[in-house]
Amino acid sequence: MNISNAPEIFLWFIIYAFFGWLWESIITSIPQKRFVNRGFLNGPYCPIYGCGALLFIFGTNPIKDPVLRFLAGGILACALEYITSWTLEKIFHARWWDYAPRRFNLNGRICLEGFILFGIGAIATPYIHQHIAQLTAHLSPALLNSAFSIILIIFIADIIITNRALTKFNRMLREYQRAIDKHRLGLLEFIRRGKRAFEIRIGKYKRIRNVLNYQQRRILAAFPRFDSTLYEDALARIRKLNADSRRNIIIEQDKRKTEKRTNKKANKTSKATRKKARKKTNTKQKSQNMLK
Repeated sequence: MNISNAPEIFLWFIIYAFFGWLWESIITSIPQKRFVNRGFLNGPYCPIYGCGALLFIFGTNPIKDPVLRFLAGGILACALEYITSWTLEKIFHARWWDYAPRRFNLNGRICLEGFILFGIGAIATPYIHQHIAQLTAHLSPALLNSAFSIILIIFIADIIITNRALTKFNRMLREYQRAIDKHRLGLLEFIRRGKRAFEIRIGKYKRIRNVLNYQQRRILAAFPRFDSTLYEDALARIRKLNADSRRNIIIEQDKRKTEKRTNKKANKTSKATRKKARKKTNTKQKSQNMLK
């Protein structure tokens, strides 16, 4: 395995990150009965899964004893998850997941269930990776380098966009929290007062699309346990407004569907009535013609 082959290793990272995104999105979408993009970034990949897979490939695959590989995989992956959680919290003052409700957790960042799953993943990785490695090995150098360059540019751009959106969201939370602490205003009342920092208009159905951008709304939907360590009240109010917005949109959509069905039924009834009236008129005219 040539460690110096950065393009191929990066493709491995993206492939495993995609599998992780797919898994997370499925297990999150099924309970919510709608598609949820579970990734931290916008694209179809979860970098933490890609990093974990590389840890297994280079750190645990050489270990022959399955028990030792299980333990090493669990320890390495839990360390990665803990460091990722801590880093995100320090940068964005927020926590994306919290295992505190589960037994045998460490500061809510890692838990025993995760350790077991990571250990199983470490054991399974050599069998899975041999197919992934064969796939990338068959790519020509030109195709490999082109794929590497394009995906890397998209990946870096995604990181920049996500970072800007979350930084802006953090500033928004800070402003909301200051307003709440200073004036104890409700979120809608604060918005209606026209603070220059936002210049927001909430429409007839209180939609939040002018308050939060797609990235920020997606994070709230994808991470139900997403929590701000500094601005809890502000985040709770925005969550409520976001939930109300989704509920009102659903109500509006249901209302439109009902109106459409009602109109369709009314048109069908009206059409049948007109047809019946025409038939009656034609019958009457035929009777008159026969009398003549």
